[in-house]
Amino acid sequence: MAAAFPLGWRHVEPLETLSAAGRDFPRGRISEIVGTRSSGRTSVLHALIAASTGRGEHAALVDSKDAFDACSAESVGVELSRLVWVRCGGNAEHALHAADLLIQAGGFGVVALDLAEATPAALNRIPPTAWFRFRRAVESTPTILTVLADHPLAKSCSCMTIKMPPRRAVFTGQAPFLLLRDAG
Repeated sequence: MAAAFPLGWRHVEPLETLSAAGRDFPRGRISEIVGTRSSGRTSVLHALIAASTGRGEHAALVDSKDAFDACSAESVGVELSRLVWVRCGGNAEHALHAADLLIQAGGFGVVALDLAEATPAALNRIPPTAWFRFRRAVESTPTILTVLADHPLAKSCSCMTIKMPPRRAVFTGQAPFLLLRDAG
């Protein structure tokens, strides 16, 4: 699979073209899932982790904002007994360090770095060299390194970016009695 995704290769996939969670995420590369709150980015991440743990692999989630909902993940098939959840208490620097240690340790089918909702100040402190270091560390492994964020962070170090567009809610009626008719 790594030969199909040479370094520097970049692609933005619409979600509909992904055939099966986990199959289209290249191993030994950085992929990004980006979108606003309620765009479905976390659902895609849960599906990826569920596919990995369903194959008997171990997965790791580095949660910079302590936002992981284990019940939601389990309800879509994530085997929690195969998931290492690293809580970083809102510290993006600790999240980067934890992800680096997990990649170096090996043994994970997926390492997910959740930087969604991190403050702009915290994200601005991430040096661009960090992404090059991650790319180098993961390239010779069978690990899928996935970054979850509001916008692309790894830039040229990422081989695939899935952009989750915000959905628009459609309401009918007169305020204050509005009815949600569609979300799409």
